[in-house]
Amino acid sequence: MKVPEGKTITFTFASHQVKDVKLLWAVNVTFPSGAEGDAMLRVHAEDGEGTPVAKGFFEFAGRSVAIEDGEGAIRYADFVAGKHETAIWMKRPGMEPIPGALTFA
Repeated sequence: MKVPEGKTITFTFASHQVKDVKLLWAVNVTFPSGAEGDAMLRVHAEDGEGTPVAKGFFEFAGRSVAIEDGEGAIRYADFVAGKHETAIWMKRPGMEPIPGALTFA
């Protein structure tokens, strides 16, 4: 698998609904043009107020991606290897883990 040349693809994941806006989250995973193999994919995480997630772990594609100051990364090959894994979670210190899903806008 390879991202087509000249195209950047972004997947957006969002938390399931909860009452506390601070517990909500949204994550964008960006696949740069031509990405394959060892290319790193940018992972950007924000809470329900649009503030970058200070610290936590975004779990998807069978991996746990460390998030610090709203940013993390995953190797393209690791994403491809775990693409059939359905568990999607945001885990932040001092907060309950919140599940989520891939969204389509």
